Amino acid sequence: MDFKNHDNNLKIIGKIFLVIGLILVPISIFSFFFAEIVNESDLWLEIDDFDILFLQIRNPEKLLYLFPFLHFISSAVFLISGFGLSSDKVWGKKLAIVPAVLLLFKFPIGTALGVYMIYALHHEPKNEEVLIDQ
Repeated sequence: MDFKNHDNNLKIIGKIFLVIGLILVPISIFSFFFAEIVNESDLWLEIDDFDILFLQIRNPEKLLYLFPFLHFISSAVFLISGFGLSSDKVWGKKLAIVPAVLLLFKFPIGTALGVYMIYALHHEPKNEEVLIDQ
């Protein structure tokens, strides 16, 4: 892999991150409205609070807003790192490790993409590889 192909691979990874981030934006908006609907339902009238090991949780319906917040944060990370990789920013390559690791948990396609992206982000072509390719 020479330097030009390596840079093209990083730009493609950046565009993939941008697409994933754009897909996550409506999901976070939908999950916020879903949390609102579930919060306003009669389901929570029966659940006051509950215990998990040594932790007592009061008003568990407020935990529903954690999911839209996490979706929004992950979409922001994907979008920012995708922009950084697509525009060859120095910080983009370092930040792109975070969404690549997040993709590892989305088995099986996300795992394969995450492994390849981590490899592409850490692999630097050496001068010997460039000479062999020519």
